[in-house]
Amino acid sequence: MRSSNSTISEIKDKLNIVDVLSSYIQLKKSGTNLKAPCPFHHEKTASFMVSPSKQIWHCFGCGEGGDIFGFVMKYENIEFPEALKVLAEKAGVELPKFTAENVEQNKYQSTLLKINEWTAKYYNQVLEKSSVAQPAREYLNKRGLSAQTLADWQIGFAPNEFHLLEDFLLKKGYTHKELQDAGVISKSTRGDYFDRFFNRITFPIKNYSGDVVGFTARTMDSDAKTAKYINTSETAIYNKSKIIFGLYQAKQQIRKEDFAIIVEGNMDVITAHQAGFKNVVASSGTAFTFDQLQTLSRLTKNLKFSFDTDAAGVAATRRTLDLALQQGFNVYIVKISGAKDPDELIKKDPKLFAQAIEDAPLYLDYFFEKAFLNYDPSSVQQKKQIAADLLPLIKQLSDPLEIEHYTRMLAQRLNVTEKTIYEIIAKIKNGKTNNSTQTTTKPNPPLLKPKTFLLEQRLLGYALFDPQYSKEISKETTLDDFKDPGIKEVLELLLKQNIDQSSEEFINTLKDQELAKIAVFMVESEYHQLDNPAVFKQEFRKLLRDFVANNTKIAMNSVIAEMALAEQKKDKQKLKELNEKFLELSKNLNRI
Repeated sequence: MRSSNSTISEIKDKLNIVDVLSSYIQLKKSGTNLKAPCPFHHEKTASFMVSPSKQIWHCFGCGEGGDIFGFVMKYENIEFPEALKVLAEKAGVELPKFTAENVEQNKYQSTLLKINEWTAKYYNQVLEKSSVAQPAREYLNKRGLSAQTLADWQIGFAPNEFHLLEDFLLKKGYTHKELQDAGVISKSTRGDYFDRFFNRITFPIKNYSGDVVGFTARTMDSDAKTAKYINTSETAIYNKSKIIFGLYQAKQQIRKEDFAIIVEGNMDVITAHQAGFKNVVASSGTAFTFDQLQTLSRLTKNLKFSFDTDAAGVAATRRTLDLALQQGFNVYIVKISGAKDPDELIKKDPKLFAQAIEDAPLYLDYFFEKAFLNYDPSSVQQKKQIAADLLPLIKQLSDPLEIEHYTRMLAQRLNVTEKTIYEIIAKIKNGKTNNSTQTTTKPNPPLLKPKTFLLEQRLLGYALFDPQYSKEISKETTLDDFKDPGIKEVLELLLKQNIDQSSEEFINTLKDQELAKIAVFMVESEYHQLDNPAVFKQEFRKLLRDFVANNTKIAMNSVIAEMALAEQKKDKQKLKELNEKFLELSKNLNRI
């Protein structure tokens, strides 16, 4: 049996990147390369470049890049195994055979998907035609859902009976075990089977491909003592921590508008889509997870949270925010005024929701406003609470300018010195906060800002492009100045390489060649576009200065935090050393 690596190589040998990408986007000739508007972010000037000679692509606008597999995965929003199947079919390459066990497992999962599909159709037909569903139809009509929306979302009704769906599906030839494994029936302690949902409105939950994998079912009785919503239990085809409600319907609009609106409830999603807000999604009955955010990140890096305005909604916003920031999302908060949730606001007037989306502030600006509305900064205790709410968010920033901006803003509004704010930040970073400034969230890893990564990536490209630039980089910087481990590793190997070895030969020796290929492709494209060696050298020296200046600012900010801590401890010797270090860094910055 062939190895997976040989299969990938065979696919790459048989497929030309230009042919593959041209089946998705329109490419135009640009010198020896091709270009197009980037399909992964909005731009007026085409910055998406394709290199036929290197068989890679790169966008100079958003920094995305890779080979044919990376493109198909990102464009189709699929994982590698699915991309492998797509490209293998295009190349006419037969994939290694599955084991008998895998074949049987896939077949069984197909059975479970079919059962859920039949269930969705059955409940939808009951809602549409059965007299027992009249109260459900009236309820949904009061909620403002049109007949077209009910059909589009396959909304249904599970009657107040225990065996109707069970009997329907048994007649289709399925077994009790299959129905239970699909999550549509349950089994009592006595061994009796019964429909999982009854006397509830049903909302099918679809995966990214549009398959029905589960349901969420809502009671119509607002005074009921039972749970308002009941979801399908975890099954072989439904994992609630990975499925995003409404994503199948929203994915194209999210990609087009380059942002997703995150809401709490399924009704919020459906009402929003009906009103024309097609890029709205919700988690499936739980707080957003790492996997769900990772799925969204393939479509956009911009999120607008629009959770309910109650305490639970604010808490959900904060929990999801921390996770989203760790994954490098740009996060905005949609402020819902005069309504308890998006559903209610849209019913009042869709224009109000549209305006709220447009005016959504960055998350820190939102929480600043929230904190000073909730607490009185003239009270010492409430002043501490404001700091406890906001400083963990400021701590997560890595850009020195952003830290300085929000630190100064907080100091001014609390009527304290900036030094005091830096002291508390230093304590948080060293894990020595007292109860008044502690946060219950886990510490987040430092984020590598896109700007920093792109500076490092372009420098790597210059180093690979010409040994002359490699020498200048090693003269002006050290390996420790580079934060990305992949770039640092390639540069370290590059400095040790054989002098007679060409750039292409060197790249071929690397385990992970894609990073290096994209970096040198960026610089080569820049060289051909400028068509002026002197200007090209000037661009390199400006880039090198920007890189050194950026690192110097980060170092200065770190020293400021250390100085605040040393001042608090009254460590005069340490403070003197840090003052000297800061002055030296400041002089270095002025010389750059």
